[in-house]
Amino acid sequence: MRIQFTQSKEILLTTHAGLATVGALLSHTRLPQRLNRSTVKGMENPIHSNGDVMTSYLGLLCQGKSDFDHIEPFRKDPVFQTCLGVRKVPSSPTLRQRLDAAAQTMNANWNEILLQESADLIRNVKAPVTGLTAGEHTVIPLDIDVSPFDNSGTKKEGVSLTYKGTFGYAPIFAYLGQEGYGVNVHLREGSTHSQKNGADFLRESIQYARRITKERLLVRMDSAHDSLENLQVCHAEPE
Repeated sequence: MRIQFTQSKEILLTTHAGLATVGALLSHTRLPQRLNRSTVKGMENPIHSNGDVMTSYLGLLCQGKSDFDHIEPFRKDPVFQTCLGVRKVPSSPTLRQRLDAAAQTMNANWNEILLQESADLIRNVKAPVTGLTAGEHTVIPLDIDVSPFDNSGTKKEGVSLTYKGTFGYAPIFAYLGQEGYGVNVHLREGSTHSQKNGADFLRESIQYARRITKERLLVRMDSAHDSLENLQVCHAEPE
């Protein structure tokens, strides 16, 4: 039997058609518009818009790709561009330089914009946020904890000894509802103490959770976070 491959003019097959769903979800946000209004130091009139840069990188992350160089095969891929609504897919150096510059520009606030739009997306699409029954009340769990990464053998900036005895990072995460929607995250050096800036992170996480639901929250943290300051933040939360 002889196999012959032909290119159809009517059907386009692709391995990443799931990006159409990602693009549809992003259309329920104001992420590109808000990023385009953000000024990045040294890149006041960029060839590639901030929205296109971030949307393209999100397209990579949704496929489990995090390296900037992974963008190169998609630069001339019409499916990638169409699904995500990107006018021009940036190059690997553009991705790296723009994200680095945005991180170093204090007033750019890209991280805050991303977290706000992520929370608003959950609300806008009316995604279910399942709570727990506590007597006569229903409470929405907000789980916060550190999750050390093992980056042993690397020389990345910030890699240091974590409390689990491995060398890596110690990011802290906040998840909402039984579905576990990620509402906040801070990347931290591995040696960072669990409670460092914990109250600020808790306060931020509650604010992002409040963009999604007005139901009563049940904040769940382990004993490493039982500081008086954290308790005061939770106590200040309205009933």
